[in-house]
Amino acid sequence: MIRVFYFSPTGGTWQVAQHLGDRLGALLDAEVEYHSYTLPRERETLPQVEAGDVVVWATPVYAGRIPNKTLDYVRRALRADGNPAVALVTFGNRAYDNALAELVGLMEEGGMRPVGAAAMVTRHVFSDTLGAGRPNEEDLAELDRFAAQVAEKLSTINSQLSIIDVPGEAHPERYYTPLKTNNAPAGFLKAKPSCNSGLCTRCGECQEICPMGSIGEQDGLPAFDGICIKCQACRRHCPTGAIAFTDPEYLSHVAMIERTFAAPNQAEFFVAETIK
Repeated sequence: MIRVFYFSPTGGTWQVAQHLGDRLGALLDAEVEYHSYTLPRERETLPQVEAGDVVVWATPVYAGRIPNKTLDYVRRALRADGNPAVALVTFGNRAYDNALAELVGLMEEGGMRPVGAAAMVTRHVFSDTLGAGRPNEEDLAELDRFAAQVAEKLSTINSQLSIIDVPGEAHPERYYTPLKTNNAPAGFLKAKPSCNSGLCTRCGECQEICPMGSIGEQDGLPAFDGICIKCQACRRHCPTGAIAFTDPEYLSHVAMIERTFAAPNQAEFFVAETIK
């Protein structure tokens, strides 16, 4: 069994995780199960990993690391007895910084055997232009080649494998500091979305898809009172475009990354070597 776990507020990580899971399933002639931990109710229980299962764990990169509000759950969930595992992170064309090393490190600490690790470019959730159209056909072709390499290693999993050497720190202490267009730190940690009452249809979609369960209701309109991780799920899923982030510091950061990181970045892949 291949068990694919993913956190995907806006769908980009899910797209990549599903492609990799389906490909591995076809190559290994194995059943694939998908488990989201995006919503609060999905994180109420920890995943069950059975002997012989292959674990694929997928997460977006937030400020260069695993999203901080999911980190404790990921740490508790990545527990197994020598099960082979694949680490997958997605990033919005800027950089994945320490996220992949952090995920691989948590797998190793939890008793898993990382066989492969990948960092895939997806559209940045803050922007309509940064990473637009990613993953493209070339990205997915590279992901298919990675899946084939992983499948080959899994066929000889009883062999001794080297530790995967991925860039970054396995135990980072800090997150990436977002910058404004003038390169000063952008202070939008407490920024929250707003709703245009003239466009809102009171459909409740934003309340259903908030990964933090932070959107309530006041006078029939969404109320953004709880923790906001800037995942953009509410804005991206709103059918009428009623939700926006208008904080000036946030908007300055978006302008900076669109200007600075416009050149297409590349996916990166790492596979454990067999020790002879």
